[in-house]
Amino acid sequence: MKVQLLVADWSPACGRAQQIWQRVAQERQVELSVVDVDQPEGQTLMKHLQLKTIPAVLIDGRLVAIGVQSREAAQAIIDTAQAS
Repeated sequence: MKVQLLVADWSPACGRAQQIWQRVAQERQVELSVVDVDQPEGQTLMKHLQLKTIPAVLIDGRLVAIGVQSREAAQAIIDTAQAS
């Protein structure tokens, strides 16, 4: 399972989301990549998914959440994805 977190350095919400997702990814032993939407890869993903809001979470290329999740919500997202 590959988790991607789309963020921007200038967004305080993204910083909070990054802290939560890094902790949860480590606990659940999943691969997490943080993608800066101000870089080409991030811009491509934003355009492809037609996203206007960050932070956003993708699992295996599929959008699963937008905004800042609590640690518990992030854990539930991972658990649900692993079960399917």
